[in-house]
Amino acid sequence: MKRIEDIDPNFRLADTTPEGYVFYDPREAPFSIWGLCPNGEGSYCRLPLELLPQCNEGVQELAWHLAGACVRFSTDAEGLSVLWELRGRGNMPHFAATGQSGMELFEETDSGTRQVKTVIPQMQDGCGCRTTQSCFVPLRGGMRHYALYLPLYNGLNQFMLGFPPEARVEPGRTPRLEKPLVFYGSSITQGGCASKVGSCYSTVLARRLDAAQINLGFSGSGRGEEHMARYIASIPMSAFILDYDHNAPSVEHLLATHERFYEIVRKAQPDLPIVMVSMPDYDRDPQSAGQRRSVIVRTYARALEKGDRNVYYVDGQSLFGDTDRDMCTVDGCHPNDLGFLRMADRIEPVLRSALKI
Repeated sequence: MKRIEDIDPNFRLADTTPEGYVFYDPREAPFSIWGLCPNGEGSYCRLPLELLPQCNEGVQELAWHLAGACVRFSTDAEGLSVLWELRGRGNMPHFAATGQSGMELFEETDSGTRQVKTVIPQMQDGCGCRTTQSCFVPLRGGMRHYALYLPLYNGLNQFMLGFPPEARVEPGRTPRLEKPLVFYGSSITQGGCASKVGSCYSTVLARRLDAAQINLGFSGSGRGEEHMARYIASIPMSAFILDYDHNAPSVEHLLATHERFYEIVRKAQPDLPIVMVSMPDYDRDPQSAGQRRSVIVRTYARALEKGDRNVYYVDGQSLFGDTDRDMCTVDGCHPNDLGFLRMADRIEPVLRSALKI
């Protein structure tokens, strides 16, 4: 049987690095990593290592998945070589490898971003992605600012960026909102099941608003624990998006944790915009989704009653829009790119209003 790349050359991966390229560790200057915790030993982790023992087992593993993280740099190179070793093979059947284990490169300017390339992982027959990966990315040349977004549902053991020896490599551009948008939530928040890493709704919003982001979505594991609330409350941020009701084990659990989570963050940061979001896949179980939405509306209403004028609510039932809602997920739950785009479209004006931008 012929391989598709032998039949159609458009499916071939450009993974050959020209000779003489010089490789750099992105954890060292002039590169900067955004969206990860600056642990002393330079690990690629979204949380402080000392916090992990307090976390549930899911978070202890998923903290090493790199949703929302990116490397920023500037270069005049006409090519970039990416070498990386994945922590796992990334073989979920309903999740494109490009979103789960790939990367995505954007050029950044003061007027917006431009996608340069989806960094496509190579596959191992029947076993998901190969652990060791390489990809060559042609660039336009001239000094430009770049952001390379990292895998949504996988981690990195090794990671290197290669450039021509004559290329200039300098620090990247700082987003206009340097204090990040911080998202806390479920598998949907983490980015499942975007076809590519830049399609996750948190990243779409960060790019549109020219903001840094910290994505603390943990698939099946965002349960609103107080230690997580206290950690998030300690982060300097531009806005907080509270989006975890999907992972609350029950309505009763959500009722016991949601308002308390909000209160911990609000007490630490009295002027912070806080946006509460209910689950988007409302159609799958309207009764349960409605009960959960009522809990979030209760937290929101009580905050307003107490005089909080910097709290906002986005109704999850509205997130997928009024038409073709069945086309917004891959499995009735996890959004595809259309679902994430519609989520971003509805949350964006709320954030702009909250941030006054």
